[in-house]
Amino acid sequence: MSGYQPGACNIGPVQRRRRATIAAIAFALALGWTVGTAVGLLPEPVFVGVFVPLSIGFEWGLQAYTAFCVRLALLDRYDFRGTGGEAKPVTEWTDRRADDLQAAKLAAAGVACGAASTALLVVLV
Repeated sequence: MSGYQPGACNIGPVQRRRRATIAAIAFALALGWTVGTAVGLLPEPVFVGVFVPLSIGFEWGLQAYTAFCVRLALLDRYDFRGTGGEAKPVTEWTDRRADDLQAAKLAAAGVACGAASTALLVVLV
């Protein structure tokens, strides 16, 4: 997508790459956490904490994939200029409502995927 679309696209390529990088780091942390627990370096009771990096990885991965930032939506902004300058405001209330709804969906999907993955890993590990 090349421009702001309410409830669908509020970030450009630079921001998408940033989110993909953070998602990859979160998944790497979750993998390390899982391996650490499996080989006995971490106590089993703290293993459910893998939920946090998994949820972050899923949510930020979804943000990168969909070109939509939850934080910017909640701040009523969009950003296609990269990393410098200031994000532009979303002024129409219908656009803000569409952005808020999409932000809620992405956040819920990240938490749900993190919870499901954690439950699966707890059973397997």
